[in-house]
Amino acid sequence: MEQTPEYQYRIASKGKRLLAHLLEGVIYLFITLLYYSILGNSMDDYLNREINIADFLYSALSSIITGFIFYPVFSGNLGHKLLGLKVISSKSGEEYKFASDGALRELLKYLGGFLILPVVWLLWDKENQNLYDKVTETFVVENYTKGKE
Repeated sequence: MEQTPEYQYRIASKGKRLLAHLLEGVIYLFITLLYYSILGNSMDDYLNREINIADFLYSALSSIITGFIFYPVFSGNLGHKLLGLKVISSKSGEEYKFASDGALRELLKYLGGFLILPVVWLLWDKENQNLYDKVTETFVVENYTKGKE
């Protein structure tokens, strides 16, 4: 597995990043369905609802809030934490711990999902970066240094 250019971290594999993303999505889906059922609605109601601009804005706001909460604590999102990954700056190698940076990164990831290209970019990138990683100048890495393997 490749190491980041100047830093002693191992770049996270494409598969591990995908698994972290899917795991996080399943957790958020479960929370959403639980909330929906508390309101007295069924899963069919959730799956067959009409999507409107308010749903889009709610999801964008949710991505900002989760980035704002999790990055200062985990240097990444919930999926990263559960799979032993973290986000670092590609410029300094420092952990990506600022709430505002995490909020921006998660929002760009959410918005990029609608365009598809920014998400699949990772498949061809040598440093396993998506376009939102390049914009925010980050790497997703294994949560240990080379000396601690």
